[in-house]
Amino acid sequence: MRKEELDIFIKQAVEGDKIALEKVLMEVNDFVFNLSLRMLGNISDAQDATQDILMKIMMKLSTFQNQSHFHTWVYRLASHYLIDYKKSMFAKHPLSFEFYANDIQAGYIDSPEELIGLNKEILAKELKLSCTNVMLQCLDPMSRCVFILGTMFKINSQLASEILDISAQNYRQILSRSRKKMRQFLSEYCGLSGSG
Repeated sequence: MRKEELDIFIKQAVEGDKIALEKVLMEVNDFVFNLSLRMLGNISDAQDATQDILMKIMMKLSTFQNQSHFHTWVYRLASHYLIDYKKSMFAKHPLSFEFYANDIQAGYIDSPEELIGLNKEILAKELKLSCTNVMLQCLDPMSRCVFILGTMFKINSQLASEILDISAQNYRQILSRSRKKMRQFLSEYCGLSGSG
């Protein structure tokens, strides 16, 4: 949706137009869910958080001042909510890279026969997605959010610093440390060939 069109819907929604409000919420629903899913690690928690965030957007829409792009404002609301989110499975049972490494080393396939008949390409893709998802949960919430915004959503440091209310330099440092941790863990434990 074009910015001008979205601005009109926002104005109408603030004035009480329910159809306009629905269009505004539908505009941001997918990327709020995608951010929630990556931050929280499972679909059920992501759906719950998305609903909470959409409610926050609805309740705070009148405070949107149009000083930044609407999507930036939504990212800010969603990011801060998700960093502090305590109801997810991984918030209740936090992971660490050490714990996950021990889990991988212990192995979870009892016998190679379990793999017979499975498409190796599909299995490799599933393993990659699963490994990445769990690794994200090993990062603290702020580092996870920075990694997701910078690496997965390709948001530049200036915009990300605005979203997270931190300096651009601090954002780049957190992103660099998070990438290094992820890279080290990937190369050691999640490779499909070589040492991992």
